[in-house]
Amino acid sequence: MRAIPSRYFFLLGGTIVCLSFIVLSINYFIYQFPGNNYFPPNTPLIGSIILLNYIGLILTFDRTHRITLSGLELINLFAVMSVIALATNAVQLTPFSPIDKQIIALEKQFGIDMVAILEWTNKHPHLKYLLSIIYDSLAYQMSFIPLFVIISGRFQVLKDYYFLLLSTTLLGFSYYYFFPTTAPASEIQSSLFAPEQIATGLKFHQIHNHIQPTTIEGGLIALPSFHSIWAILCSYLIKDWFTPCIILSIINLLLIASCVLLGWHYPIDIFAAITLVGLCYYLLTRIKIENEEEE
Repeated sequence: MRAIPSRYFFLLGGTIVCLSFIVLSINYFIYQFPGNNYFPPNTPLIGSIILLNYIGLILTFDRTHRITLSGLELINLFAVMSVIALATNAVQLTPFSPIDKQIIALEKQFGIDMVAILEWTNKHPHLKYLLSIIYDSLAYQMSFIPLFVIISGRFQVLKDYYFLLLSTTLLGFSYYYFFPTTAPASEIQSSLFAPEQIATGLKFHQIHNHIQPTTIEGGLIALPSFHSIWAILCSYLIKDWFTPCIILSIINLLLIASCVLLGWHYPIDIFAAITLVGLCYYLLTRIKIENEEEE
């Protein structure tokens, strides 16, 4: 199949930006909650360097040269990540109450006990250590894997990746805004939770009590699990390289398992993440098929 048309990126990205500014405006005029800034330090400087790099490549080569196209993909990647950072800044300001108690009650009906899960993991310290390393690897995956794909010139799979990133962000963040979650550590009493896990709920409660958050550590959205979503998308990004993809997929299966075994997420968060990725991939496939039929 051909790459998905660019208009869908503008549609998704534009929708996310518009909704983010609506949420920020609602908060500014009505709720006035404080919040964290999730843009990385020196974002304007990084953006300027990437743009100047692209201009230099155009002047050195031509617009259709693969090196120049790689420079353009760096801009696209930066733009997508900036849109997600903007959406994160906005969605943390949700005025709605968390649904964690309802999730815990629902999972209890299925015999799921997060404390028992944490205790089991804690009895296997080597496994816990391995899962902790794997869990923390996602930031490196999302930083370096797209760069390797850009260098390789596999631009079509990057388009898929951008679409899946933006579509899961639009749907997942929208759900969180109306039905926020603060993760297990905020509602379940256990000494086995890490300080970073407790910080997730602490940030939420500080924001909604008009207290400037004292930390940016921890996560934000529990349902759906974006750690799981992004792990799946990182594996998808290298699907054309069989052996690395298999190895990374095994690692990321452990990463997804670690979300629950380490206490970062409820099991239902993982189910929601897989469902959301499946839905967005279905939309991606349908759009590609319809565009090929039109041609």
